[in-house]
Amino acid sequence: MSESPWVRGPYTPVEKEVEAFDLEVEGSIPPELNGMLARIGPNPIGEVPPDHNLFFGDGMMHALTLKDGRAQTYRNRWVRTEPVSQKLGEKSPVQAINGTDVANTNIFPFAGSLYALTETCIPYRVSEDLETVGRDDFSGFIDSGFTAHPHVDPSSGDLHAIGYDINSEASVTHYVLGADGTPKRKARIALNGPGLIHDFAATENFIIIFDLPLLYDEQAAKQGSQAAYKWTHGYEARVGLRRLDAEDASVRWFEAPKGFVFHALNAWEERDERGSVIKVHCDVCRFEKMFDEVRSGPGEGTVPQLYRWTMNFVTGETSEELIDPRIQDFPRIDERYWGRAHRFSVTTELFSSAGESGIVAYYGDQGSQEWSFGQGVDTSEAIFVPHNDKAGEGEGYLLATACNYKNGRAKAAIFDAQEVKKGPLAEIMLPQRIAATFHGSWIPQL
Repeated sequence: MSESPWVRGPYTPVEKEVEAFDLEVEGSIPPELNGMLARIGPNPIGEVPPDHNLFFGDGMMHALTLKDGRAQTYRNRWVRTEPVSQKLGEKSPVQAINGTDVANTNIFPFAGSLYALTETCIPYRVSEDLETVGRDDFSGFIDSGFTAHPHVDPSSGDLHAIGYDINSEASVTHYVLGADGTPKRKARIALNGPGLIHDFAATENFIIIFDLPLLYDEQAAKQGSQAAYKWTHGYEARVGLRRLDAEDASVRWFEAPKGFVFHALNAWEERDERGSVIKVHCDVCRFEKMFDEVRSGPGEGTVPQLYRWTMNFVTGETSEELIDPRIQDFPRIDERYWGRAHRFSVTTELFSSAGESGIVAYYGDQGSQEWSFGQGVDTSEAIFVPHNDKAGEGEGYLLATACNYKNGRAKAAIFDAQEVKKGPLAEIMLPQRIAATFHGSWIPQL
């Protein structure tokens, strides 16, 4: 067995692809929840080296289909990248490429298709039953790394992405695609260094780019290390604001607090009485540092906590406020409010002072509620699903998976998003464990 910590405990890989029907349910599934809860995460095939990097594990998708109050099906599949197909002894649906080829971080619906994503690679299109169709570069529009976290502007339907490559070029690309998947525009934006940018945020008018001290390590890459990024002491952390509709590469830069952000919760604008933007607020889950001494995955003895960064357009300064000291990440909102002032949000409490994990829901000035799945349980990112298109903000359900990595039992839980503290409305027993995964989506019935 490998000495790597990223294939043990909650990260122990699932070894089989299975399909199951009419799953056992405790409680009642709301009958209006018709669709598919999809998740994806690293799930390496075979033995891995002791220095195995969590972020390079082969991608495995999981899908739970709900229909008319029933847990209709569960299935899991590896994304058939060329390396995965080779390991499974199958003919690959794609041609081999030079460099990294992995799809293990997010599964995202857009323009009538479903995509498996990792930020440095071309998106993989997959079918509703999780079969790999192939890479999709949108007719050559995506010519470098894309993103693990595309976001859709709720007013226009446009998809925005901040993409980078694993190389020493200090730049990113801002991609914009129309709601139907038609390429609209892209711009290359210079950075001070070749940084890792996992996520970004936006307001109604600005996209927010994080230029933080986690930089590409060319020497390590030449030596064949998967840990090709390293914390760079002394690097100036910055936040860049660029207009969503910009045709050029102009960015206004603000100094940022020291630390690293994998995930942004949301951002919004504050205006004066004349309607001019005077501040931009951005809520993030921030670590003190990343990949300094420990470079095979998140470590360093630092933990993510929820902060608010405020960029002041008048003074040019940035301030930071700790919102909640709990150890949390994987933030989500009611996506209809992306880029707008929000009231409702949810995060995953990775572990509490009692060693438990669960979800934390926030209700603006009404405080928060939490639910713990207990010790020895890995809790996934919780995904919000509104009751319907006309439902108010946060009126709907939260869906999350939880896996007890000691006994291997896994389940999907459904909560009333306004009453998280009351516990799940329904728990669906899954036929096998789920390795600790990254992200997922709700795909309404197609």
